[in-house]
Amino acid sequence: MILEVAEYLLTPCSRAFRRVGYLQGQLGIKVRHRQCRHAWRPHLELTKVAILSAAQTCPQRRKCVILGSGRLLDVPLHRLSQMFQEVILVDAVHPLAAYVHAAWYRNVRLVRADVTATAEELTRVAGKPQLPLPRATPMLLCDDSEIDYVASANLLSQLAYLPGLFLEKGKRTDAEIEEYSHSLLAAHLDYLRRLPGVVSLITDVEKLVVNKQGQIVERIDILHGVKLPRSGEEWTWNHVPLGLLSRDFSYDRRVCAIANVKA
Repeated sequence: MILEVAEYLLTPCSRAFRRVGYLQGQLGIKVRHRQCRHAWRPHLELTKVAILSAAQTCPQRRKCVILGSGRLLDVPLHRLSQMFQEVILVDAVHPLAAYVHAAWYRNVRLVRADVTATAEELTRVAGKPQLPLPRATPMLLCDDSEIDYVASANLLSQLAYLPGLFLEKGKRTDAEIEEYSHSLLAAHLDYLRRLPGVVSLITDVEKLVVNKQGQIVERIDILHGVKLPRSGEEWTWNHVPLGLLSRDFSYDRRVCAIANVKA
C-alpha cells in the first residue's frame, strides 16, 4: 500500500489526467495484473506476437509508435528496439516502471499525451450541463512521415471508460455519456487510418460472463456500438478468473487483432 501511495505521488501526470483518473487507472492495472498474472499471460503474449508479426511487414523500419503502452506488459519493447531506429511509447500516464524500463534503450522515447485530445476540455465542461462535451480530433504524430509502424495496443475499449466515470460524477446523463463514448472510439478508428505507415489495432471487443461450467451466459458490447473496420485474429482473454470477484462466474474478453486497419 505504501509503495502504491509513493508511486501515485511520484509519477509525472498533469492535473487534468489525474482528475479524469488516468493515473489511478494505471495503478489499478498494476494491482489487477499482480492478482491475475497467470490468467493474463496468454493474452499478453498473443498481443506481443500480433505486434511483432505486423511490424515485420513494414518495408522500412524507421519509427515505431505504440499507443497505450502503459506498463509495457503487452509490448515487446526489446525486439521493437532492435527492429526500428526509434520506438515512441505514447500514453496519458507512463508508470514509473515504464520510465525505468525505457531507460535501458537509447532509441526509446516516452510521450505523455491524451490520444483523444479531449481530457483538458473535459475537466472544464463535465460539470456544466449547459456546455457541449468536447469532440475528439486527435492529430498527434499524423504529420510524421518517418513513422513506419503504429500499434494501438489494448487501448480502444478503454478510451471511454475513465472519462465516462468522470462524466457520471459531473451529473451528465446516460445518453450524453453513451454518445460521447461512441464518438471517442469512432474518432480513434479514424485517427488510426490517418496515421502514416502500417497501423495495427489490438482491442477487446466484447465482455463475456462465463459460469462454472464454462458456458457463456452473457455477452456485453464494450465498444459502444462502434464496429471494427475489418475482422482479424481473435482470442479470449481470461480477464477476471473464477473466484476473484465471484465464486460462480469468471469475466472474459473477446479480443481482436487487426494487422493493418488501412489494408
